[in-house]
Amino acid sequence: MHRQSAKVSESQMALIPEEDFEGSVITALETDPPFHKYFFNDLDSQYIEALWEIRDQHMDKDITIKEMDANAFVPMFCRMLGKYDRAVLFVDPFSTELDWSTLAHIAESQKIDLWLLFPLSVIIRMTRKEGEIIPEWKETLNRLLGTNEWQEAFYAPKEKLPMDDLFGHEQDEIMERMNPEAVQQWVKKRLESQFAFVADPVPLKNNNRPMFSLFLAVSNPSEKARNLARKVAKHITKDYQ
Repeated sequence: MHRQSAKVSESQMALIPEEDFEGSVITALETDPPFHKYFFNDLDSQYIEALWEIRDQHMDKDITIKEMDANAFVPMFCRMLGKYDRAVLFVDPFSTELDWSTLAHIAESQKIDLWLLFPLSVIIRMTRKEGEIIPEWKETLNRLLGTNEWQEAFYAPKEKLPMDDLFGHEQDEIMERMNPEAVQQWVKKRLESQFAFVADPVPLKNNNRPMFSLFLAVSNPSEKARNLARKVAKHITKDYQ
């Protein structure tokens, strides 16, 4: 389990909602039956201090705490896994700091079930409804989504009204971004290009506005693993559908 590093530009800070921290850590530690080992990673010194306090309260658990950029920690963690190891990884990225290449490492491991809290609201805010995206944000989205194909996929010509031709003047073509639900499905397809199985996302909203998309992505390509993942996803997400 890890949260992402906290290094973003000031222009992106306004896009970041407040996120809970300890809840997911305690939930993981109190899972029954328990995991054999636990890995927690963060770059924020306050969170690291809190993790050490939690570790001291759970001395019966095998807990490792790392203070690394998650884009470095995750590939290292993947390399640590032995032939018969299996892992569940919860990725809660800070804003847009997650690299798509990090997700590719997880998929290539074929040993990890990934729960990804994807920052949908940040993407929606960065991709303005009628285009004109800040160049810096384009580069950020390319890194986050692992491609620049979103620049065409997210936008389509806005439908023109019949009265536009009233005076014989053709209106300039205006591009309009797809709705949040469609963006979420596009992200799912991107994950499906890497992972053996991706469950339908659970949209997490605040005041009916999409904030995050919770994805289950399974790297194990076996049919047995995919079938089990479908059952797990259905059971865990049934109250949110």
